[in-house]
Amino acid sequence: MAFRVEHCRKATEFFIKFNTGSKAYLQYAELPNRVLDFQHTVTPEDQQGKGVARVLVKEGLKYAADNKYLVQPTCWYVAKYLDGESATKEEKELDIRHKL
Repeated sequence: MAFRVEHCRKATEFFIKFNTGSKAYLQYAELPNRVLDFQHTVTPEDQQGKGVARVLVKEGLKYAADNKYLVQPTCWYVAKYLDGESATKEEKELDIRHKL
């Protein structure tokens, strides 16, 4: 299933709206020195287990890479994704924990 990820800079979140009226999102904060703090992911209960959070994280990482940001993975899910096997080498290189 393909999900359409939208980005609202004003609300500092990447999100997916579902036909049910619910919304999944990845909230972030922009920190000094071109760092995005990926703080929180939320997936509605009826959408869990479908890869929604993963899609949001990948889109957030793509945005970070395209705009020359590093990422601080405060959210446990983002940290788990970056530490796991499915993150690409390029995605892992965005992780500020590996730059310290």
